[in-house]
Amino acid sequence: MKILLAEDDRVFQIMLRNTLCKWGYEVVVMGDGEAAWQQLNSRSGPRLAILDWVMPGADGLEVCRRVRSGGLPHYVYIILLTSKKDSTDLASGLEAGADDYLGKPVDLNELSLRIRAGCRVLESEERHRVITENASDGIVTMEHDNRIHYANSAAGMIFGYPAADLIGEEFSKLAPGFDRYLGGAGMRPAFSDVSEHLRFWPSMEIAGKHRGGRELILEISFSESRGSIHKSVLSAMIRDVTERRRLESRRAQAQKLESIGQLAAGMAHEINTPIQYIGDNLRFIAGSYASMQELVEAYRGVGAAWREGKRIEGLISQAETAARKTDYAYLQRETPCAIEQALEGVERVAEIVKAMNEFSHPGSIEMAPTDLNRVIEATALISRNKWKCVADLKTSLDLELPAVPCVAGELSQVFLNLIINAADAIGDAMKDGAPQKGTIWIASRRDGDFAEFRVRDSGTGIPPAVRPKIFDPFFTTKDVGQGSGQGLAISYAIVVQKHQGTIEFETTVGVGTTFIIRLPMRRPEEYEPIALDSCGATGHERHI
Repeated sequence: MKILLAEDDRVFQIMLRNTLCKWGYEVVVMGDGEAAWQQLNSRSGPRLAILDWVMPGADGLEVCRRVRSGGLPHYVYIILLTSKKDSTDLASGLEAGADDYLGKPVDLNELSLRIRAGCRVLESEERHRVITENASDGIVTMEHDNRIHYANSAAGMIFGYPAADLIGEEFSKLAPGFDRYLGGAGMRPAFSDVSEHLRFWPSMEIAGKHRGGRELILEISFSESRGSIHKSVLSAMIRDVTERRRLESRRAQAQKLESIGQLAAGMAHEINTPIQYIGDNLRFIAGSYASMQELVEAYRGVGAAWREGKRIEGLISQAETAARKTDYAYLQRETPCAIEQALEGVERVAEIVKAMNEFSHPGSIEMAPTDLNRVIEATALISRNKWKCVADLKTSLDLELPAVPCVAGELSQVFLNLIINAADAIGDAMKDGAPQKGTIWIASRRDGDFAEFRVRDSGTGIPPAVRPKIFDPFFTTKDVGQGSGQGLAISYAIVVQKHQGTIEFETTVGVGTTFIIRLPMRRPEEYEPIALDSCGATGHERHI
């Protein structure tokens, strides 16, 4: 252990130096405060310092202040030597940053014990430093002005800087607007409640910026603690999830395209039905037009002959024959109906195509206020061929539900997965002898600061043995080739990880299952900090 001894009394300096060397320490001796500060501020400077209070150049208190505010890459344990006895003086020394003090004349036994106590502190600090420096996640700490006070190597690698270059930088340069995500709490100089020692914010995704200019997607967990001298310290655990989110987005889009492929034949059938009656009605209208044209031409002939003064009796007879053949009264009654039905068919086709386009289009990857009732209706429509043979689908949607901040394309995938799963469960129940078609119910409502969506089926229910696994990737109870095991895993990632929501289920074997999705009505940057209990977050399943 290297120890800095700063003492201007030459005799006392030599005596202490010899004693420290005898105890096995490497000693660096300085005679004034300025030289002591320069030594401590060097890259390989001593980690433990014994400073005389009164010295030329800079006194011991000034050296303490420089060490504590200098942003040194390592912690320096400081023992202050003083002949002062007043409690106010001693308090000012500790306030300046000294860890311990020892009165003069020095008791060598007491000095030995205090140095060993300092070594224990430094050894503990070194262990924590090694753990922090070798952490795969970036770790930074900030004080009152949100400037970085400490950053580990992983944080430097995430943002493309040497870790030392991050010291003193504003964190908002690396994660612009990050303070919006702290619920407006900001940094506080002291805690208002002595029982409030530590606060946590939920893990959240924040846009970051790399030194090279590229955008990053960062998963950050913030915590705020009361540091020394009642200072508030904000810590951030940072994980670069840019590539993971890109891969998840591709996987979700691939699963969506797979779903579209599975629905394609059914969609063709759904479109074929209105196309057929559009064609039938248009053919009727075409025939009606031909008959009406024949009748009109007959009456036009009567009018032309009358204007020229010719005999019209024969032409009138021909017109009356054409009228009887045409059955004008029937055409007058049925043609408007045929036109209306054809237009309804066109609207139906347009609605199906629009729903398919909304579902298949990747859309924005940014959260935006979205009418999720409309998303549910469109998803139910395009999946109709998957459930219409086994179930009736009923909705109870809250028309007063406000727009929910979300990524619409991702939530449509979640609802599709749940609807198809519900239809499959009902199909399995029918195979097991259920006497008639089942029912799928979809409901939406607002519950405080959350929008809640329920997808309930009258299927087989989920057996107890598989309940803990249903959100696991690639887990499926379907036959080989019938399911990839990706649907619920992707749904969980979208709802919980991307949207800070919850997805739970209630199930009874032989009765059915209800999946419950809760999404926050506020954006992540509006979240308030929370205190975590010893049990952590709530679970994701509930059973009846």
